[in-house]
Amino acid sequence: MSNERKVDIIDVATTLALRKKTIAIIVLTATILGTVLAFIWPKTYRSEVSFVVTDGNSINLSGGGLLNGLADIKMGGGSISAEQVLVLLRSTEIQDRLIEEFNLDEVYGTDIPEALRKMFDGSIEIEDIREGGIGFNSIIALKLAYLGDEPERVFNVVKRYYEVVDSTVQKLNKKNVEDGYLLIKNRLEQNLADMEAAEDSLVAFQSKYGILEVEEQAAAQIGAIAEVRTELVKLDIQINYLQDVLGENSSKLTDLRTQKRALERRYNNLIKGSGEGLETTGSQFDIFQPVEQMPALYVEYLRRYREVMVQEEIYKVLYPQYEQQKLSFEEATSGLMVIDNAVMPTYKYGPKRAYIMIAAFVFGFILAFLKIYFDKWKEDNPQDYKRYQQFTSALSFRNADH
Repeated sequence: MSNERKVDIIDVATTLALRKKTIAIIVLTATILGTVLAFIWPKTYRSEVSFVVTDGNSINLSGGGLLNGLADIKMGGGSISAEQVLVLLRSTEIQDRLIEEFNLDEVYGTDIPEALRKMFDGSIEIEDIREGGIGFNSIIALKLAYLGDEPERVFNVVKRYYEVVDSTVQKLNKKNVEDGYLLIKNRLEQNLADMEAAEDSLVAFQSKYGILEVEEQAAAQIGAIAEVRTELVKLDIQINYLQDVLGENSSKLTDLRTQKRALERRYNNLIKGSGEGLETTGSQFDIFQPVEQMPALYVEYLRRYREVMVQEEIYKVLYPQYEQQKLSFEEATSGLMVIDNAVMPTYKYGPKRAYIMIAAFVFGFILAFLKIYFDKWKEDNPQDYKRYQQFTSALSFRNADH
């Protein structure tokens, strides 16, 4: 078996050596054609931009100030992710816009939208760089490149491509924040209206009834009643004493009884609100309200005061969140940060002439090898070659149905 294999290899080498001229002609011809093709092939230029995707709606409030420690109300409005940006890079709307801006229908030689998009998409290279590891990993950077036959147009297209994507992502981020911002804004405006109404209602009640501070005013009311009652007891003692000493017709006794009646009216006013001294007008009031009416007045006061406090607490929650949402809305960005800017290409990206010439040389050698062994097979097997000719002749349409 070893001797037969050795003879076969020698036969192959001998056959090739005998046909070396044919091999040289075929290989040289293929190489020349490949070289010509390599030099007449249109040059291709490439420009690329690299960027990362960050949170375009993130407002850093950790530095302190009035907005530090805001109430954390989740309103949605997340930023466009790197995976979504990857989808936007292939957006039909963005590609149609670029095709129209740069008149690429003239470059590609067609005005069929589908064909234009296919050709344009074929000229785009998009690469996503992900974190290392096993499984699905997040994107850490993106690369966008465009290939064309004119360096200036290639540079302008990739630069404009990035600008359009950046603008689109910014609009989407702003739209995501806008819904939450408007919701907080409308609720804050309603809160301000409710708080103003509650304050007006409390002030009107205080102006009408003189209820200013519940606890302090109640203590003052009780103190006033006790003071009036004490004076009445003192007068009773004095009157009883003078009756025994001076008799009923004493003028001093009459004065003391007049004072007692005045104090009794005041006492009744403080207890029941009857008599004189507590009447109110539109412009003045008495802070000492009748004790019998005070529970109901205080309950009403507390209800109105509580409504003011509730609206103020709501305001304390809503206003910082409104400011945060307002900042996010007004300062919303795309979150795209360029790593490597696009540059004007100064050297061709393709064709790779050396590769084309090497491929032509290898192809010529394979073609020469096949031709030599086909000729050798034809000489060594005339009968089989004749049958081969009959087969090829039968395939011809000229000999059909004959």
